[in-house]
Amino acid sequence: MLPYWVLWMRDKGYNALEIGGVTSAQILMTVAGTYFFGFLSDKTGKPLQLVRGGIIIALTLFTAIFWVSDNYLGVIMVLAGSSFFWQGINAQFEVITLRHLGRFQDNYSLVRLVGSVGFVLSVWATGHLLEIIDIDYLPIMLLALMIMLLVSAWVNYGGHIETDQTRTQSIMGQLATPEVLLTVAIFFLSNLSHGGYYGFFSLFLEDRGYSQGQIGNLWSVAVVFELAMFAVMPWILRHVSYIRILIVSLVLTVVRWTVMATEPQTWWALAFIQLLHGFSFSWVHSVGILIFKQLFCGALEGRGQALLAGGCAAAGQAIGIACAGYLWAWGASLTFAISAGAAALALFLALFLNASKLRVTSGKSE
Repeated sequence: MLPYWVLWMRDKGYNALEIGGVTSAQILMTVAGTYFFGFLSDKTGKPLQLVRGGIIIALTLFTAIFWVSDNYLGVIMVLAGSSFFWQGINAQFEVITLRHLGRFQDNYSLVRLVGSVGFVLSVWATGHLLEIIDIDYLPIMLLALMIMLLVSAWVNYGGHIETDQTRTQSIMGQLATPEVLLTVAIFFLSNLSHGGYYGFFSLFLEDRGYSQGQIGNLWSVAVVFELAMFAVMPWILRHVSYIRILIVSLVLTVVRWTVMATEPQTWWALAFIQLLHGFSFSWVHSVGILIFKQLFCGALEGRGQALLAGGCAAAGQAIGIACAGYLWAWGASLTFAISAGAAALALFLALFLNASKLRVTSGKSE
């Protein structure tokens, strides 16, 4: 719902700076919640039970949005509080998925593809639905999706991890290694570069006269290509190393934000930018999950995935959105030029990754 949530906030009278503040607070609480649940998962060995509990609490907190929607502080508190639980459990979904896959973890992208199908359907349907009904109904639609998420978590039968004495293992020793620090920085910068896009792309389109349906169509273009890239990833992984996939993806990420900085006006130019989402998100995300799985395994698995989801993805996007909120007054061109710079720095750092030290090559070595 992120593409439309910013529109809901603007409909309530909030400006770009306030929208960026709320969204950043929401994502920063996601960072805290992600590590909190990652620690509990490693400690208890029961990620599925934590996922269920988190969704129930988030759903309960989110219902308050109907009473505080016109109060800025209230909106921050509700969204940040619910995000701590709702988004905080996402990394544990990854842990559960990887344990279901076992030795077929290179097929992770096929499972992730199903999630993207749900995203593209919800974005497309919401965009067209909001042309019929008032955007005030958006929180009700989000509440319904959260209930469906709870149902899906309840029917899942996997995810239990046996506890042992190694659950007290500290993550700090692993974080102190240069290769791990470099990897964390790369994925943080990659996600930071997406902040302006996630936070303000819909506003960029609306300001140029695009309807809600057209905005939904453009978001759908991105996710359809995202699906295609997830679908081919298992085949790619059999022939290309993780690091090479990452470097190619970051090159195209730089191209994406550089083109966006020119403030393209035509639908076809915007569609081209959306097509590159399959590389800047799908490939980077898939490789990231697998790299962090290898870097943080066993007793560190839950916190490793939490570090990627919270410390890299959520924190990077939060800072990116907050910066975009401040920069938006100076124009979209400057905002996306800085996004391109962040992606370029991530690309530069990726060139120094050592495959032999990280042990992150797939079927084909460097």
